[in-house]
Amino acid sequence: MQIGSRKTAAAGIALIGLLASGSLLAQAAPGAKPRSSVGLAVAAQKSPYAGYDTDVLPVPVINYEGRKFHFRGGSVGYTLFNTDRTEVSLLASPYFMRFKHKDTDDVQLRQLSNRSLSAMAGVAVRHTAPWGVLQGNVQAEVSGHGGGLAADAKYAYPIPTGRVTLIPGVGANYASSSLNDYYFGVSTEEAQRSGLARYRAGSGVAPYMDLTAFMPLGPHWTATASLRRTLLSDAVKDSPMTVGNHMDSAALALTYGF
Repeated sequence: MQIGSRKTAAAGIALIGLLASGSLLAQAAPGAKPRSSVGLAVAAQKSPYAGYDTDVLPVPVINYEGRKFHFRGGSVGYTLFNTDRTEVSLLASPYFMRFKHKDTDDVQLRQLSNRSLSAMAGVAVRHTAPWGVLQGNVQAEVSGHGGGLAADAKYAYPIPTGRVTLIPGVGANYASSSLNDYYFGVSTEEAQRSGLARYRAGSGVAPYMDLTAFMPLGPHWTATASLRRTLLSDAVKDSPMTVGNHMDSAALALTYGF
């Protein structure tokens, strides 16, 4: 794992989203009110792009829980419906993927065009029950990068173990062909420049599993650690831009809740 200058904000924001989700799940008893928090995390993520280093970077943590608006790990939401068990919100968030050709050691990938973060907007649902927590969202790309849809569904079960709450979870991400092709496709012009095969990516589903540990350190301070492994969809694995069949991420955070 390398600490260097090739630090991707997308990786950090994505992992802070995972930490924010874990914090919410740890407070997922029916009727419990989520807390706002600020803090600092150290995040690491292995990119699926060939020639990329695994980056380790410090990232600020800012989560805000208002009466209607909330800010969780880079995502902004507006609550439409909220009971002790179920929350339905409008959601706007970045799509946590980005490619910069200067950040890869692969000579051919250095000839490709950059892919920027995309803006997404849609709806999110979370339901809490004695048997666990279900959450999901569906969003459309709204920043002009070809359009497309993304969806995520996850099940998690908080397990209290003394001072520490362990939260194992399983889920899946869906990305439409438009999104996958923007981030992992190779156009005719790029193929001619780089020598890579032309590639048009289709839609795909990427299952994942994660584990978050949530430990209060007093009335305000909390330590959180998260690990996630995502299995790449066939549409992403088959791209000449990628290497391997999975993506790993990890984060450690210390936050102050209020």
